[in-house]
Amino acid sequence: MSTSRSEAPQVAALYFDGVSARAHVATISLDGEALRLQAGELSRREPLASLRLSEPMGLAPRLITFADGAHVEVRDHASLAALLDASGHSDRLAVRAAFDARIVLVCLAGLVLVVWLGMRYGLPWAAAVAAPQVPDAVVAELSSRTLDFIDDGLLAPSSLDLARQQGVRDALTTWTDLPHRLLFRAGGRVGANAFALPDGTLIVTDELVALAGDDDRVLAVLMHELGHVDMRHGMRMLLQGSAVALFMTWYVGDVSSLLSIAPTVLLQSGYSRDMEREADAYAAKLLRKRGRSPLLLADMLERLARAHGVSQDATGAWLSSHPDTASRIEALRRSDFAAD
Repeated sequence: MSTSRSEAPQVAALYFDGVSARAHVATISLDGEALRLQAGELSRREPLASLRLSEPMGLAPRLITFADGAHVEVRDHASLAALLDASGHSDRLAVRAAFDARIVLVCLAGLVLVVWLGMRYGLPWAAAVAAPQVPDAVVAELSSRTLDFIDDGLLAPSSLDLARQQGVRDALTTWTDLPHRLLFRAGGRVGANAFALPDGTLIVTDELVALAGDDDRVLAVLMHELGHVDMRHGMRMLLQGSAVALFMTWYVGDVSSLLSIAPTVLLQSGYSRDMEREADAYAAKLLRKRGRSPLLLADMLERLARAHGVSQDATGAWLSSHPDTASRIEALRRSDFAAD
């Protein structure tokens, strides 16, 4: 606090001596470069530079604290403001900014931007870092729970010929070294569909097998799903779907929240565009390695689009969780992408 020559009022206050809880009715005023306190017969004069002034907090009283621990409590904010102006005192920039509507709006906009950037880039980055750290036992447990959820009314037992099922399994085993388990189910209202659970469990519906017509097209879809498994897309999506689950799993080691949301998030949250493109590239690489063309996957995307129609409602259709289908088909059909 510093002084000026402007006139300053006397301000009503309560004085506490720092020894007892008794409040003394007092007044404060400026006396040169000092603050003068008068409380009945008690009088104090202290240099302004030795006093500590509390920050304004709405209607709460402001405190002026002396070096010995005594303090003055002032509720007349207007009069105190006039006295402070006369002394030349200026609150810290942060305090003044809190009462400036323009600065508050700018800070609010900045906060919204930071939150958006955190959700758009920070959370996906953290999920990508955390996904490989999730123990295999946890991955197996949440995949098992999701499979139970799928079999509990969403899908039905497969009616596909057992020899056909085994033929696809055998072919898939020769196409990839990635640990996996292939299951067949009747899609019902879900229709032509394929799922990949984080532990490498692949589920394909009878309807998708029928739509494909031959095993190579089915395998092309399964290569895409294995791409999601190999790059931990399911785990990343699961962690990304709940910031709380991400924090509890990564920092605290508590996976209960992760297990509780796994079935819903894995089945209802769509992969990001980048994840889909990565899985397409993964499938194209494996298809070329086996002497097949990535056009097999492009053809399946077109067949699925025709089968499910343009509405692509939320019935679990494969395309409903695979965005940018047209651009993906175009990328798969490009000669430089499809060539061996």
